[in-house]
Amino acid sequence: MSKINKIILGNFLIEEGSFKNWKFIIFLFIMAVIMIFSSHSIDNKIISIADLKYEISVLESEFLDNRKRVMNLKMESNVRSFMKERKIKSSINPPKKIIIN
Repeated sequence: MSKINKIILGNFLIEEGSFKNWKFIIFLFIMAVIMIFSSHSIDNKIISIADLKYEISVLESEFLDNRKRVMNLKMESNVRSFMKERKIKSSINPPKKIIIN
């Protein structure tokens, strides 16, 4: 029998001295399992990173919207109109500085 026939029929696994072959096959199987596990792990990490980047962009846009709203509320014209609605007028006299010795 030729070597190719032995490999195709699997005779190399049942002949004498085939223990070395079994060790090599088990080693290849374990390496394949480790490779598949690491590939899935990397895929999960990539998905997690993409989700976190999306969440960061959403939070940044919310932050900018809130900052814009606060700046708009702090404008003097908006404060005046808000006080006018509550019928609060600004003082005619300027504030006085109190100095304590």
